[in-house]
Amino acid sequence: MTSVEMNNLDYVIDNIQNTNCDEEPWLHLIIKDFLPQQLYEGVCSELENFYSEPILNNKGIRAYHIFVNQSVGVYPTTPYLKQYYDILTNDRLIDVIGDKLNVTQKPKDFYSELNLFTRGYVYDEIHPDRDDKLFTMLHYLADDGDDESLGTFLYTPHKKGSELRVYEDIEKSSPYIKNCVLFFSPINGKYQTNHCMGNRSEKTFLRKSFQTFYIKHESDWTKDPQSGRYKL
Repeated sequence: MTSVEMNNLDYVIDNIQNTNCDEEPWLHLIIKDFLPQQLYEGVCSELENFYSEPILNNKGIRAYHIFVNQSVGVYPTTPYLKQYYDILTNDRLIDVIGDKLNVTQKPKDFYSELNLFTRGYVYDEIHPDRDDKLFTMLHYLADDGDDESLGTFLYTPHKKGSELRVYEDIEKSSPYIKNCVLFFSPINGKYQTNHCMGNRSEKTFLRKSFQTFYIKHESDWTKDPQSGRYKL
C-alpha cells in the first residue's frame, strides 16, 4: 500500500470504530462520510458509464453489475474501485466490523455489486438476510438533493416478513445520502434482520448503491440467474 492508500484505510477503520451501533429494531451500524472525500469521488467517477445504460430510462427496473466475487477471481482493475475494494477486504477492517457486530467468524469469500433501482421498483418481499452471510454492507451513492427516504427499510424482528407491509410497517430507514453505509449481521442474536428496499420516489428517479456481502464459505455468485434483474 502507498502512504495515501494506508491513510485512506486508517480513515475508514477510525470511522467504523468511532461510530456507535444502533440496537433498534435490531443491531446495525450506520456510518456517514464512510470514505475520504477524494476516494469517494474517484469511485463515483468510475461508475458514471453504468448510469447511461438505456434500460435505466424505464420505470420499475432493477439492474446490477458485479465488481467482486473474490473466490472466483472477479475484481476491478480501475484505480479507485480497486483501492475501495482493497480497503473492504483488508483483514484489519474485517476484524473491526466483526468486533462492532459481535461476529468472531472470519469470512471465506467476498461479493459486491453495483445495485440500481429506477422509480417504481420495490423489492418483492421483506426478508431477513441469509445465514450464509457473516455481514452485509450497503453503501449509498446518492446525489445532492436526492430523496433521503430511499435507504434500506428496517422492520420488527418479531414478525415474519410475510406478515409485514413494505411501507406501512417501516420502523426505521437508513438515510439515502452520499457516502453513507449500513452494516448488519444476520447471525448476531436470534432475531430476524427484516429489511427491504424500494424506489417509489417522485424526487429521485435512480437509486444507486453498492450491495456487499462477507460470506461464510467460498461461493460463485456470478452464476446466479438473478431472475427479474438486468445485468449491466
